[in-house]
Amino acid sequence: MIGRRGLRAAVLGGVAVTSLLAVPVRAVDGPREVTVLRHLTFDGVTDDLVGLAAKPAPYADPLHPTAAELRRATLAGRMDAGAGWGRLFGPPVDAAAGQPYPDGGRVAGEEYLAYARAPDGGKSAVLLQIPAKLSRERRCILAVPQAGSFGIYHDIGTTGFWGLQHGCAVVYTDKGHGTGAHDLESDTVTLIDGTTAKAGAAGALSHFTAPLSAKTKAAFLARWPHRIAFKAAHARHNPESEWGNDVLRAIRYALWQLNARDGGGWTAGNTVVIVSGNSNGGGATLYAGEKDAEGLIDGLVAGEPQVQVRPDPALRVMRGSTIRSGGGRTLLDYFTFANLYEPCAALAMPDAPLVDKLVHAKDRCASLTQAGLLTAGTLETQAREAQDRLLAYGFDPETEVLNAAGYLIGPDATAAKYASDHGRFGVEDRICGYSYASVDGEGKPRAVPPAEMAEIFAKAAGGAPTGSIDLVNDNDPRGPRRNDLSISPSTGRADYNLDGARCLRELAVGRSAKARRVQAGVAEFLASGDLRGKPAIIVHGRADNRVPPAFSSRPYLAANSLREGGKSQLRYIEVENAEHFGFSGPGFDTRFVPLAYYTLRALDLMWSHLTTGQALPRSQIVRTRPRGGAPGAAPPVTLDNLPPIALEAAFRDRITVQTGVVWLPD
Repeated sequence: MIGRRGLRAAVLGGVAVTSLLAVPVRAVDGPREVTVLRHLTFDGVTDDLVGLAAKPAPYADPLHPTAAELRRATLAGRMDAGAGWGRLFGPPVDAAAGQPYPDGGRVAGEEYLAYARAPDGGKSAVLLQIPAKLSRERRCILAVPQAGSFGIYHDIGTTGFWGLQHGCAVVYTDKGHGTGAHDLESDTVTLIDGTTAKAGAAGALSHFTAPLSAKTKAAFLARWPHRIAFKAAHARHNPESEWGNDVLRAIRYALWQLNARDGGGWTAGNTVVIVSGNSNGGGATLYAGEKDAEGLIDGLVAGEPQVQVRPDPALRVMRGSTIRSGGGRTLLDYFTFANLYEPCAALAMPDAPLVDKLVHAKDRCASLTQAGLLTAGTLETQAREAQDRLLAYGFDPETEVLNAAGYLIGPDATAAKYASDHGRFGVEDRICGYSYASVDGEGKPRAVPPAEMAEIFAKAAGGAPTGSIDLVNDNDPRGPRRNDLSISPSTGRADYNLDGARCLRELAVGRSAKARRVQAGVAEFLASGDLRGKPAIIVHGRADNRVPPAFSSRPYLAANSLREGGKSQLRYIEVENAEHFGFSGPGFDTRFVPLAYYTLRALDLMWSHLTTGQALPRSQIVRTRPRGGAPGAAPPVTLDNLPPIALEAAFRDRITVQTGVVWLPD
């Protein structure tokens, strides 16, 4: 990094704090909803846009890491060479040549950090990266909505680098999520660049400050000390309802900033604009396509999209002899169902990865049976019944091996986050008796260690669990405890808080006042499937148990065919032996291949379609080959494991789509 330059701008107000951020400003004649905060230049030698040039080092002051240190820490350490990263795909690899870049894939250029406001006052972080080798012969922008609730730098190394390597400007949005944390006790908040400050001093630079009066906050902390609020759970904005518009705002800003920098020349008409995101970012990609009445977007590539489809009795998805009608399921629906049954179901496959970590699974089976939610009489048959209930609910059989991992990742914390988010509940509402706090070895809430709070931007995925900060069951009869160590009041067992899980389930599908509030929030963003005729490719792993394709991508494909008919340009690629997270630890390495490889290949195919007129591939199943070997010692993945996406798939692999009906071969 060789310096930073100011912008000619009009001051909007705010207080400068110890960080690389300037006083919030809005560039003259810029988009009204966008505020530019920082402009950096990277030389590609000492540091670069992708974060490959500079190795992360220990913080000079662990209690006050700099924005540059936090940026490098965020970008560091997600490569797994055995799974293909850095060898077959990823920032260091020239995919066209099939060889590593001599300089390791470093990209010099400029970076603008900004935030954009939604009409309801919600705030999303926006990052624009402009490579030094920006193409003006073939102008292009890649827009990347972030995965999950991650912060603004997360997908530079997974998706954004592809655009930079193609000479495109890349603009990212955190979709109103990101790691906005507010430690209520110390009144410390994260800023948009990741540094921390007292809420009063941060002012408009705070990424999130809990909307509590001083009196309400004091009363809350007196009853519930040490609690932490997160933007993704407690901002009261239901940001998912704005995900599509967040992407469009980011694209408009990118075009404006490029014109301000170049003196004009950038328009939606002469610039190829592709949107590509994964998971939540994949959902935002599709929502953006549906919202784009201006024609800003030329193509869409959605990886394992968390997209929630409006129910319609005309929709049908057939996989082999199994038929599902009416559309998909909402995230809260399938998360809360899995949250009930996964711990017990995991015991049906004792050799699956991480089953041994579910130390209270037997107690969950017993409590489900006591509550009448299982009927079998032995532990073995209870586990099988729990798994059968998951299958009957629509989970694919390929996901069975992932029940333990799926539960340990925390569907309870995620479901609590989204229920609070969609219902626009605040931290003080503690829905279902849940809150968030740093906990000690016994799971009791404590003051968050200052060094942990100082680097939370680089470590957290938008909320808990992260480090010592976790979901807390405030209803434990002994006093608040970390949820997975707590006791359920109704059972007296350490059963992963069955009472809380049942409460979350009621919010998803019940009829209480709070449930109706949550469900009304969900209704605000259900997708129609109408992509306005845009070329689009969805890529999804068949073994995904975090965002199962049965509940998301497949019904979306059906809805799109019903809405667009013969005008549809949507293609669906379902990849065998691929799950959601790219796990490659022992037991995962032998079974799964990286879905990320196929999402990047889909970007290549979309690029060729938009720039040379190459046809899009047919919708298809890609039959991959697992790595095999011994758990923890699987051979490195090779191209023999990863057959290409075929432009003209074999008949046995074709996915057929017609007027709301999808048929997938087994």
